[in-house]
Amino acid sequence: MFRKFFSPGPFKTFYLVFTYILAFSLWWAYLLYAKNETAFNEKIELYKINFEKINPGVDYNSSKQYTDIISKYHRQKFMIITEGGVFILLLLLGLLRVRKVFLREMELAAQQRNFLLSITHELKSPLATIKLSLQTLTKRKLEAEQSEKLIGNSLLDLDRLESLVDNILFAAKIEREEPGLSSDEINISEIVRSVADRFSQNKKEIVISEEIKNDVYLNADTLAFTSVVINLIENAIKYSPEQTEIKVTLIEDEDNVLLSVADSGIGISDEDKSKVFEKFYRVGNEDTRKTKGTGLGLYIVKRVVEIFKGEISIADNSPKGTVFNLRFAKAK
Repeated sequence: MFRKFFSPGPFKTFYLVFTYILAFSLWWAYLLYAKNETAFNEKIELYKINFEKINPGVDYNSSKQYTDIISKYHRQKFMIITEGGVFILLLLLGLLRVRKVFLREMELAAQQRNFLLSITHELKSPLATIKLSLQTLTKRKLEAEQSEKLIGNSLLDLDRLESLVDNILFAAKIEREEPGLSSDEINISEIVRSVADRFSQNKKEIVISEEIKNDVYLNADTLAFTSVVINLIENAIKYSPEQTEIKVTLIEDEDNVLLSVADSGIGISDEDKSKVFEKFYRVGNEDTRKTKGTGLGLYIVKRVVEIFKGEISIADNSPKGTVFNLRFAKAK
């Protein structure tokens, strides 16, 4: 821990300056303390000589003036120690604060860099696939089944691009203090079922199983809630192996609407569970990560859930995978 805190890098000069200031402050505190000790000893010695001249044979320790000198000495000593201690404490707190802010800025810069890299990957891959499919369709005469497969894959890639653009625009929208989302009574059963059916055809051949109660209503914005469901299911597909199952459940009780999306993927570590809702955050490094994404999907989910006074939590699925649980108050 100590080595990590003082590790070389951007903080090297900062730590050198801080160490110099700290050593300089400690040295001056020591000199002041030593000077106070010397002054006290000299004052006591001078007082003793003068007192014995005026009052021979009388103990100077019992005099009021001696008591005042001792009291003043202890006050000065206490002042030097306490003020020096407070100064050093404030210096340390300042170091920790500056270090925290600087690390946060570095983290944000890294996240923005990862975001730009991921956007590049997200745009380049589907565009290249669509271009290749169109070139194949125009230059070669294919059977109907082959043509339909190429067109179907191109449509899936277009959906991916549309979802990416929607996420970027929506994230920018909800960054405002008043995002401008409506709060109408909507039938979310239809929304959840429509989105689940949309993702039932996917390149990984993942089965989307549904347990959706009919006519469940919620006070929310149609586009915003649709974005929540899209991002949850899309996220589950990204981190699930091929030919597995994702279960989408929508139920309600007397007071709440409960939506869950459960996958059998790689799961989320306890450390990352507290971070996955941060903007631009993605597990791992963008240069080595295999899963696609921008780090905006779960951020949007979290913000929309908060806007409509809901709750979201993450649980481990059994035997493996992740479950996202959403809870909203029922429409009145």
